[in-house]
Amino acid sequence: MVEILVPGIVFGSITAVIISIAHFRTRKTERLALIAAGKDAGLFNEGEKKEKTSAALKFGIVAVALGIGLLVGDYLAKSTDINEAVAYFSMMLLFGGSGLLSFYFIQKQINKKMDK
Repeated sequence: MVEILVPGIVFGSITAVIISIAHFRTRKTERLALIAAGKDAGLFNEGEKKEKTSAALKFGIVAVALGIGLLVGDYLAKSTDINEAVAYFSMMLLFGGSGLLSFYFIQKQINKKMDK
């Protein structure tokens, strides 16, 4: 397991760093081009507050859903013949996914209200 996990983590970390550098370099270039053209670069900050609120809502819902998933997984592991690892992971994935789906529908309703 370690032979697979360690190279995967190393490769993933290197990839994440390269993508982050490219993202910030591109963003800086776009902002400098806007400023050089005499346009306002404040357009990048318009959705910033909404995104922070959305991220907090998303992480909150997913954290609660994963907690419930752990509790249900523990209950399944102790009360049935299901393997403990299967019970935990399946319930975490099931409840985590349902948390993301519920966030999607809540965010859709919030966006509808803001557009009106």
